Amino acid sequence: MRRPVDTQALAAVGADLGEVGQGLAGAEDDLLSCLVVMGEPDPQRAVDAWVDQVADVLRAVDEVVAQHRSTIARSAARHPVVDDGPVRTEQR
Repeated sequence: MRRPVDTQALAAVGADLGEVGQGLAGAEDDLLSCLVVMGEPDPQRAVDAWVDQVADVLRAVDEVVAQHRSTIARSAARHPVVDDGPVRTEQR
């Protein structure tokens, strides 16, 4: 048996994922803005490689977040909110 879709919960999760995406973009910007210049080639390559790996992870997580937001948006579009007023119950 299919359960009804809670469109308000979908909207809340979509909004939360939007905030996560913004936080990831901010974290990537912060990481890249504080890149250290070492002056020595070998340590500099190690630092650059680490920063690149972390930035790649942040981008990958952001991509997954965007995919989930897209899925939620499609689901919400298929199940529009219908407000028929208060639910009436029959008394016997």
